[in-house]
This record gives sequence, C-alpha cells and structure tokens, in this order.
Amino acid sequence: MNHSKRAIWLAVNSEHGDRLVQITQEHTRLARSLIVDRDQLSDEEVRIYKDRIEQLRLDRDNILQQFENEEAPLSEPL
Repeated sequence: MNHSKRAIWLAVNSEHGDRLVQITQEHTRLARSLIVDRDQLSDEEVRIYKDRIEQLRLDRDNILQQFENEEAPLSEPL
C-alpha cells in the first residue's frame, strides 16, 4: 500500500516513530539476509523470513493508515 508523504511524516514524528524505525531495521536485516545469505538458508528459514517481512509490512501499514486522514499539526512543513 502506498501512503502519503504527509502520513509518513506524521507517523514518524508521533509516538509510533520508534516502532517504525524498529520495523525498518528488522525488515532491512531480513531482506539483506535473503539476498546475501540465500544459499546458506534452508527453505524453512526462507519461508520464516518472508512471513516475518510480510508481518512487518502489515504492522507498518497499520500504523501509517492511522495518519492518512489525520489533520496536520501547525508545525508541519508545507
């Protein structure tokens, strides 16, 4: 799902910002392992990594969706 830059900005600067950073870091680590270490991973590990990435994407989208229709604070840049 695509989210507006505004929704992302609001979410990152909210109480959910730290969680979004955690999601990004874990997703990046798993995706890198799937690319770099693919030949060292079992089929089961690959499935587990892919399932976890999908769960992280859902978590991220659920957070960002909360900010899609939210009013911008006065301090938001134009």
